[in-house]
Amino acid sequence: MTTLIVFDIDGTLLRSVAPHQAAFHAALEDCGLTDIDSAWGGYAHHTDSWIFREVFRHNTGRLPGEAEVQRFAGLLNERFLAVTAREGVEEIPGAAAFLRALEADGAYAVAFATGGLREVTAAKLAPLGGGAGGPVSTASEHTFREHVVREAVHQAVERNGGGFERVVCVGDGPWDVRAAVATGSEFIGIGAATAPFGDWFPRTHLFASFDQVDPAGDFTLVPPAGRVAPEPDPDKVFTARPVACPCWN
Repeated sequence: MTTLIVFDIDGTLLRSVAPHQAAFHAALEDCGLTDIDSAWGGYAHHTDSWIFREVFRHNTGRLPGEAEVQRFAGLLNERFLAVTAREGVEEIPGAAAFLRALEADGAYAVAFATGGLREVTAAKLAPLGGGAGGPVSTASEHTFREHVVREAVHQAVERNGGGFERVVCVGDGPWDVRAAVATGSEFIGIGAATAPFGDWFPRTHLFASFDQVDPAGDFTLVPPAGRVAPEPDPDKVFTARPVACPCWN
């Protein structure tokens, strides 16, 4: 295998952003957290674990303990399943077929790196084949989005028995671009417009459907200086599991 493709999930493989956000807000309230800034994109790290910690800290004056994080993860999963029980979650056009094609091609490996917690991520991946054996890195392991991506790459390299010639990240938001730049990865944007990624973002890297994506293409990302926000807290160096990463401190 020469190319590793690392997929975000919400908004990238599935139209799950709205139900996830609704479930997330409801689960916070289930935990007794009522003073909630729901401008999710404004948090330093776009992950469930980071945002939960910040909302919890704002409401209680302290960080949550492990049991409180686990309780929230369970409530989030329950709320998400309830929100999507009737109609399920629609996939981004061509997503499942694209995953199957990559998994059948010996030149590619896949991994998943999501800002969602592990419990709710399992529910999302189920209709897509459960990840079909590719490593899944979530916000249950790291609070920084960049670290979630680094964990997915680390796990894939270990599973592959060595590195890859290329790593391509696939995502739908500016946090995904930041993670790709931080990890030196190529990048494919999923969406209808370049606006979420920046007016500098090349349209050659943007797709509304996976039916249009040729994974062998060159998706090198070279943003102009200062156009991608730097990785927050660079002193907290990524540490792979099972060791506790400094991003939790």
